[in-house]
Amino acid sequence: MIQFLRFLIFALVFVGLLTAVVRLTKIHVRSELRYTKAMGLTALFVGVLFVLWWFLTRGEASERVVQSLILPSPMEVLKAFAPLHLEQGLVRSAFYSWLRVTAGFSLAALVAVPLGVYLATFPVVAAFFRPLSLAGSYVPIVVFIPLSMTWFGTGEAQKIGFLFIGCFVALLPLVIKDIADVPAAFLDVAVTKGASQWQLVRHVLFPVAKANIWDHLRGVYGVGWGWIIMAEIVVLPEYGLGGLIGVSERRSHTEAIYAVIIVIVLIAIACDQLWRLGGQLLFPYRKEE
Repeated sequence: MIQFLRFLIFALVFVGLLTAVVRLTKIHVRSELRYTKAMGLTALFVGVLFVLWWFLTRGEASERVVQSLILPSPMEVLKAFAPLHLEQGLVRSAFYSWLRVTAGFSLAALVAVPLGVYLATFPVVAAFFRPLSLAGSYVPIVVFIPLSMTWFGTGEAQKIGFLFIGCFVALLPLVIKDIADVPAAFLDVAVTKGASQWQLVRHVLFPVAKANIWDHLRGVYGVGWGWIIMAEIVVLPEYGLGGLIGVSERRSHTEAIYAVIIVIVLIAIACDQLWRLGGQLLFPYRKEE
């Protein structure tokens, strides 16, 4: 109960301070922000975070505000990269995790995108698959970990299968919404010009919604990186970032856990930027949005 009250006080103080800053600085609603200024603010946040991290972990172990078992210092985390790479195959583990996330996500997109288009377009299909949509919305993803082990075993198929389920459940309702949000006026114009039912799907609904679908594919790929630890940490693979975290946790190497988390964040940022560049190439008309 005391811990809950502490979290509650922290949440209220944080929201209050943020609200005060917003009101005192008189920030305009949905105002345009230059790219350089946005990157500067992002860098400022990262800088403040590192300064706070250094302050909480400076000095000898007995003098620290937060003990190293909970939060190691930045230098301790930096030193953890060498043994992770030389002794535990950090680069190879990152590559294997990337392959698993990409495989599970690709399979999920291959099924969820066309299914979502049909669910939002044809009421008959929506009625038939309604139980699937409801189950995906209310059943926690974590319950599929033991089920995926039963269905696919404990090898690579289990990890990819679990990532497929996680990405599929996240992506399907987003695709449905993107198609449902296409204005009916587009369909009316196409019908007056003699478009068939299939042409309405192929040449009207999907082309209008595909830019938004791309944005959601980008977001769900990030969800896959969020689930990779869960996919790998239950049954530790020979190589994988989740496996490295599991081994480090058992050995109480907290600094190695933070190092792996940093690697995951860097990979996710790099992949997200590639998705952003891909969106600019495929949809240049949205480049300035």
